[in-house]
Amino acid sequence: MLLTSAVTLAVAALALLSPLETRLREDGVRTIRDAISATRPEFQTVTIEGGRPNVQDLREAAETISRRANGAEVTILNSSLQAVYARPFHDLDVPYYFGAARKTLASGHQIATTRNETTIVVERLHIGGRRYAHTRYALIVVKHLQYVALAVGVVQDAFIVAAAAGLATALLLGIGIASRLLRRLERLRDATRDLEERGLTAPLPHDSGSDEIGELSRAFATMQAHLRRQEESRRAFIATASHELRTPLASLDGMLELLHDDLCSEQPDLDDARMRAELAREQTGRLSQLATDLLDLSRLDSEMSLRREPIELHELCRAVAAEFELQASNRGVTIVLNHREQPCWALADPGALARIVRILLDNALRFAPAGSAISITPSIVGSLAQVEVRDEGPGVPDDERERIFKRFTRGRATAGAAGFGLGLAIGRELAIRMDGSLTLLADDTSPHERREGSLGACFALALPALSGQEHPHLAGGASAEEEGHRTAEHESREHV
Repeated sequence: MLLTSAVTLAVAALALLSPLETRLREDGVRTIRDAISATRPEFQTVTIEGGRPNVQDLREAAETISRRANGAEVTILNSSLQAVYARPFHDLDVPYYFGAARKTLASGHQIATTRNETTIVVERLHIGGRRYAHTRYALIVVKHLQYVALAVGVVQDAFIVAAAAGLATALLLGIGIASRLLRRLERLRDATRDLEERGLTAPLPHDSGSDEIGELSRAFATMQAHLRRQEESRRAFIATASHELRTPLASLDGMLELLHDDLCSEQPDLDDARMRAELAREQTGRLSQLATDLLDLSRLDSEMSLRREPIELHELCRAVAAEFELQASNRGVTIVLNHREQPCWALADPGALARIVRILLDNALRFAPAGSAISITPSIVGSLAQVEVRDEGPGVPDDERERIFKRFTRGRATAGAAGFGLGLAIGRELAIRMDGSLTLLADDTSPHERREGSLGACFALALPALSGQEHPHLAGGASAEEEGHRTAEHESREHV
């Protein structure tokens, strides 16, 4: 602030004080010229007596010029350079004034100059009207400019006082503002040190200022809150994962211990040992599934990049459904893949898309009763490619429709069923990463279509659709092999 004020005052001084004296001198010359021009008609009315101008008339005209020129001294010389009119005690510089008068009388041009704080204007003059136009006179107007130096000095003194006051004010304001800013920065520095020593629970100072420091303080507070939420999520994740791991590990340890006791007895019960081994395999399967889910979550949290490529939903759903054929058969459940006439192309990551469909099928198989059917319906809805997976299980209560998509969260109807509450959370996050969505649709099944005693759940995966116009090599439709499959499929329904 001090430097800016000093530079501003220096520029102002150069722009104001330097040309001030020149302008005042130019104004003095302009005033004299205007006075001469305005008084010239009065000289035409001066009476000529005996070949000489009337002294009284000449004095009145000369005093008029003096008055209009703010007290200038007026002298009139004839063509012989003799004084026709001069004020008493007038200090006439004969060599200079007479030389200027001689040039003016000869050329008729006005001469204006400044010597030693004195402005002199010499002009040829006619007195007495047209009858005496041949008689020429030299009008000499002299104006002392000591007031110019006085005015410039006054302005300079005032400017110096104003500059000193401005610099002092800038200095005081700068010190005050800098001290306030430094105190705020020191509080922020101390808070960051406390954050380093005490952790994310250390409070940050509240700064409501609208300047950059206030924004920085609020940015630190936002960052601290974000890190605190991340830390809480991490701790909750570790605690939940530890709890979820403890249950199958404890069961596995107990089964292996019983299996060991059976095998170490004198007469081993092979049937019981086989049962214990089968139960142990189930627990290791649960552990493997949990490890896979945790790995998927870690990849999602690390902002893993997903591919974008065209995928035909019918073929992908057919391949994923085939993976669950044996499991569905063992449960007495039928998986039905509903076909549409036109192909359903989506823009997504193949692995992530298959993972979501597996999650939905696995979730449906957990709750589908024996003898029921699970339907998979790929379709195009506007600009979206959609896959619906519907089961005939107990359904999802209204108060749990969004809760089931949270990590390690399971609905009340899942009591006793295997699982960790991660599948739907992973599926939704993968869908969002592919610019899509995973939602639980409202139950719109008619009472005639719904199985007795069942509510059912319908999950819909929506992804950006891809048309043949966007990719010309897709515009020709499905391949010959796909068309053959569709011909064999009667009325666009296939039982897997």
